[in-house]
Amino acid sequence: MRILKELGYWLLVLMGLPWVARRINQRKTLVLVYHDVYAGAVNPALNFDGLHVHARRFESQMRYLAACYHVVPLDQLLALQAASQHRKPLAAITIDDGYKGTYHHAFPILQQMGLHATVFIVSDFCLHGRAVWWDRLRAMIATTRHSSLVVRIQDAEQRFPLISEQDKDAALRQMSPEIHRLPPKQREALLAQLAADLGVEERTLATCEPISVAELREMVEGVIFVGSHGRSHDSFLHLSREDLFAELTESKQVLESVTGRSVTWLAYPYGEFSQASIETAIGAGYRGAVTTIEGLNDTSPHPFALRRIGVDDNMSLAHFIVAVSGLRDLLKTLLRIGGATRAVSPPVPERGE
Repeated sequence: MRILKELGYWLLVLMGLPWVARRINQRKTLVLVYHDVYAGAVNPALNFDGLHVHARRFESQMRYLAACYHVVPLDQLLALQAASQHRKPLAAITIDDGYKGTYHHAFPILQQMGLHATVFIVSDFCLHGRAVWWDRLRAMIATTRHSSLVVRIQDAEQRFPLISEQDKDAALRQMSPEIHRLPPKQREALLAQLAADLGVEERTLATCEPISVAELREMVEGVIFVGSHGRSHDSFLHLSREDLFAELTESKQVLESVTGRSVTWLAYPYGEFSQASIETAIGAGYRGAVTTIEGLNDTSPHPFALRRIGVDDNMSLAHFIVAVSGLRDLLKTLLRIGGATRAVSPPVPERGE
């Protein structure tokens, strides 16, 4: 199935349809989201979902972006969109979390091409070394010598074999969304129990290390802008208004203190937000926010609900070209409409009826 999809993407590219879609969506804006860029090999368990994108893949995508889009800082995107005086569609690049690979691999490529990007930093992760929960989970599964795991989540007991890489992949794919839904305190208790059950220390591997303060300061002297991804990366939906305000203001203040630059953009952790989140962010001094809602942004997007197109390590260049043009979403919409039409259309009468 994956090979057939890939052939389909290349066929669309060779037919020139992404160019047509890009022209149709000329006044819409593209915001890309990455999480990390790496070189060499990576433990499969650490990258089971393609979170970390290889530097070669990232570079080819940036070259395409530079050739076909007018890449601007996120902070200028909405104002330039309103002016609508550009021959090429507008695009902005964002990178979430603040992994060290952003400095070592993404930053040199962006700097060389003169492409601006906004890096959304989890301040506790980057400034205090508090590893995010999903990296700790991946490291446990990657390094354990146990052949299986029994885990109880929300009163449901599950057993996972951990013998092969495929077993570990399947376990992470099933456990991760369930652990994500837990309130922070329950999640921390479960991770501590998992570490004991798997016979491993709670730690992260080199791939998951954060950017240092010195590296962050170097990047903002170049093509990088800094935004907040929260202090702890806890979902804003789990926090009270008071705790959310503290999360937003403390992250903003510490990042501004470290970089000497204003921090006015926010990326919602997990893309989860509400009207209360928007109001609190405005009160904390932010000017805009990005989500994980997939798609291009229309001509008058809500500044605190910008859509982004996610890029992972499984996305080929053809897939990337189709996705960023808006063609992928257009085809999905047409397929949904076609399916709905078929579902409600009356039967065609036979001849003679």
